[in-house]
Order: sequence, then structure tokens, then C-alpha cells
Amino acid sequence: MSESVSSLPANGRVACSKCFSGLTVWNETEVIAAGWHIVNNPMSWGAAEPQYLVLGVSKGTTQCEAISAKPHNDVPFDGFRPALAKALQLLGLLQTSETIESKISASEMEWGFGSMVRCALGLPTADNAIERSGTVVQRLAAMPADQSWITLCSSVFLRSLPASLRVVVLLSNDDGYIDACFGAIRRLRPSTRRINDVAYGDETITWVHIVHVGGPGKNHIASWFAGEGRQGGKRVAAQMALGKSTDVPVPEPQLEKVTTPSDFQAKAATMAKSARTPSVPRGVGKPIPVNPVRDAILQSMNAHASFRPHPSETIVGGTKYVSAFLGRNGRAIAFDKAVATKQPMWFRDDPHLRELMDKLRVPFVGYPPEKGRNSNLSKLAEFEGKALLRAFPQTAAEAIKIADAVVSGVPTGL
Repeated sequence: MSESVSSLPANGRVACSKCFSGLTVWNETEVIAAGWHIVNNPMSWGAAEPQYLVLGVSKGTTQCEAISAKPHNDVPFDGFRPALAKALQLLGLLQTSETIESKISASEMEWGFGSMVRCALGLPTADNAIERSGTVVQRLAAMPADQSWITLCSSVFLRSLPASLRVVVLLSNDDGYIDACFGAIRRLRPSTRRINDVAYGDETITWVHIVHVGGPGKNHIASWFAGEGRQGGKRVAAQMALGKSTDVPVPEPQLEKVTTPSDFQAKAATMAKSARTPSVPRGVGKPIPVNPVRDAILQSMNAHASFRPHPSETIVGGTKYVSAFLGRNGRAIAFDKAVATKQPMWFRDDPHLRELMDKLRVPFVGYPPEKGRNSNLSKLAEFEGKALLRAFPQTAAEAIKIADAVVSGVPTGL
């Protein structure tokens, strides 16, 4: 299989020699190329025309060892299937009564499984071993796009996808890896656009990156599942890209009118609707819910010596959905009010503030300038054309620590 495929490979071993010269023997032919060790052993599991596709990065040591010791269907995600099932359940794609084991079979109709790079990749070490974790993802992401194994492999297996496919879940939400995968997919599907920090898509397929639940970053994995810090924000972004209602935090509220760069994002939010939980009703005139956290935060902000109500308060805060404040340093903060749990707050993106929220374990989501945001925020000159962060403090104390850092320019209160 050296040419692009018209559907995903069937459940089983896959014949492909694109990156090898001469004859190949499955799981025996090995090469060293561009500093990488590659074993010719592409595999596939589940449906050839699925609705959902899960892609690992390559094959880890555990999976490589399992190839010769276990049945074919026992190889993928060996050692971390329960964690993967839990992650897919949090995305609203897998029912709580379902398992990964039940989906990995030749008779499966809805789910497909594989890896972004189908052959086993590794980095030779000084002691003649092969490293298959650690820096592999970062090194893979750093390869020049036209020489990358991501580009080469996706050009075979992801060029012509089945019409049934709606969602692709990719393990690893490393920023560089997301960028590399996005670049490769956009080469194949030029209409693909970024949805948020961890997702991209077009009118047909949404691609969502999650933490690699079988990777070495145990703290990152725990934070992703707990909804804490940067990884918690990435979990939120993944759920929001799929339109999944979640308690960490609640879905993006409709604050009068949400403007988006293109219609495709709205269409992407309808993907996988059969597996989602119902959304909270939205719309102009929605009642403001009771939220003691919000009330405590706004009371503290009104009394804060370094902030005053924003000069546009009669326009922005005059609606019942947003309250805005201006700091003595000219930095603005805005608070969504149409939420019942936690308290979303908006402010300019800054690495110091990201660091602070990681330490506070406050989930947050990045909003680059091109990403849509509600029209009330667009009326704040301080936010116009700027990258923003949307944080979700659970207490007034957390919100005030963030506000103090916004006005002072450095993290405080740690």
C-alpha cells in the first residue's frame, strides 16, 4: 500500500512500504533514517468506515513487545485502555457502559483505531537501545514538515477518508505536536481551520487532541482529568470543540451574540451529536442563574483599590451578561455572568498569568485574536485584536489573585 487509500485499513496488519526501499517483511524490516529507527509494522483496528477514529502517535515499547506475544486486538493502547475509555467518556463520545475492548474488533462498525505514524518509531540511544517515549513526540513534531513522518504517513492513510468519519481523537496535546498534525492535515484538507488550542476541522471532520493518557507525563494526565491548570484548560477546549456539556467548566454561554471567523466552527460544533449530552438552552434573554461565587467576585472587584468599573460599563456591563473593570495599568478584566458554576473571567494573554493559573490549578483556555468571542467583549478596546485567556476560578480568592496579577503584571499571592 504505497498509494493513498480511499478508506481506512481493515482490522489487521497493513502492508505499506512507502518509507522503505526494496522488499519488506512485516515487523522484521528495520531502517535507520533521518536519525530515527523505524520498524515496518503498520496495523489497524476496528471499522474501516468509522464515525470515530482514535490515533496514537506511533507504538510504544509495550505495544511493540505485545505484537509478538499477544493477539492482534490486544496490542493497541495496551496498559492504558481504562484511562483512554475515561477520556473518551469525558468527551461525550463513549458511553460509560462501554469499554475500549468492546470496540477493538473486526466486527466493530462505529470506531476505528490506529496511529498517526503507523510504523513503530524510535530514537536510537548511546547504549544501542531504542527510545519510544520521552522526547519522541517533541522530536517528531520538530521535523521539517516536508520530511516529517507525520506528513509522509498521513499522506497515505489520511488523504481520502470515509464519508462516515466525523471525529478524530489524537493522543498527545503537546503544542508542537498539535501544530505539526494540523499542518499535515491542512495539506490534505485545505479547508481545515483551527477551532481552538487543541482542535481543528472543516465542515465534515473535527480533529481533537487530548493528553496522551498512556504517556510518561503523569502530572499532566492527572491535571487533564481533574480539569486543573493548563491541561485542565486543554480538556475544556477539547470538550467545547465537540459541543460537550461539562462541569469543568460549563460550556461557553451565549452572551447576546457570538461572532466566529467562519460558519465552519458552528458546523463543527454539531459533530458527534449522537454521542453528546444535551446542551444547556441558550439565547438572548436567558435568565441569569444564581451563582454565589460570581456575586462574591463582583463584590470584591467593585471594592478593589486598583480597579474601577470600565468606562464602557453602560454599554458592556449594562447588559446583564458581562461586567467589565479597568485596572490602573490600563488592563481590562471582564466577567461572564450567565453561568451557574465557577466564574469565567477574561483578560489579556500573558505567560506570567498562565504560570499563575497553573500554580493555582485554575483551568483556562487560550483565545488567539482570530478566534471568535462574544460581541460584548469586542466592545472593549483593550481586547480588540488581542489574544485573550478565559479562566475559570472556583472562588473569589482565586479570582482576586488573578486580578492582582493582571494589574501588577506579575503573579502575586503564591
